[in-house]
Amino acid sequence: MPDMIRYGNKKVGLTLLAAGGALTFLGIMMLFNKFLLRLGNFLLIGGVPMTIGPGKTAGYFLQPKKARATGCLFTGIFLVVIGWARIGIALEIFGLLNLFGNMFPFLMVFLKQMPIVGTILKSGSNGSSNNKKQRGSRYQNEDNDYQQQGGQDDYYYGDQGGRDDEPYY
Repeated sequence: MPDMIRYGNKKVGLTLLAAGGALTFLGIMMLFNKFLLRLGNFLLIGGVPMTIGPGKTAGYFLQPKKARATGCLFTGIFLVVIGWARIGIALEIFGLLNLFGNMFPFLMVFLKQMPIVGTILKSGSNGSSNNKKQRGSRYQNEDNDYQQQGGQDDYYYGDQGGRDDEPYY
């Protein structure tokens, strides 16, 4: 077996991934063009093992804890191939978010360190913690009243008669 197939070739794999992503995006923009979506899916399927190698690809996608996400992804690809593009793309997106959702925090940290993108992300509404207001407890006033009374709650312990004087409805 040739080494390119066994271990993968990053240049070819990344080219396949980029072309597959572009064709899939173009297929969605052209109102779910079935031909472009099918071609994009086939290129993406070929690009992932070529980029990281077939062994690592199988090891990642066939983990038991990722079985649901992998099943959704491949079911979505199958639905796109047989012609149900909208449902297939929705399942693919759900599967991809479940497969790679834990990488989004790392991606945000990486993007915030980039020169131009980082300044845009840091100055946005979800920016640094220096711009956030300090929020207190929802029950802050009640907590302060309780502490001022020395920790005793008159309603439950006594001076005003408690709950027994009120009717139960």
